[in-house]
Amino acid sequence: MTDFIKVFLNARSLKAATKELSIEQIEESYNKLKSILDERYQVRAEEEQQQREKQEKLEKYKALLEQDGIDPNELLSMIKQAPVKERKKREPLPAKYKFVDENGEEKTWTGQGRTPSPIQKAIKNEGKTKADFLI
Repeated sequence: MTDFIKVFLNARSLKAATKELSIEQIEESYNKLKSILDERYQVRAEEEQQQREKQEKLEKYKALLEQDGIDPNELLSMIKQAPVKERKKREPLPAKYKFVDENGEEKTWTGQGRTPSPIQKAIKNEGKTKADFLI
């Protein structure tokens, strides 16, 4: 807990902290805090209303299912048995560029992501282009 929160939540500490403030400054702080509190109440009321609406819809759908002779548990078990789509991994891209790194090893680059530093250095210092490294 921060020092501010400790002072803010303790009446004696808060009184001591506001001792040097004028009544107008305290009233201004109170009004700001009141507006924050009102906003929080508004958000809470909206969330509770949405939750009530959702619950009403769920009860409505449950009643419709039971009216049609369908047990909600049957529906749940059917949903659980539904196949889950598996994501297929994308095949790696073929290399477009070939270069020699600092250790003298020949390496390749697909052209995606950060440009390898040997290619960057050659472009900057030697006046080469990416086309010079094409496979």
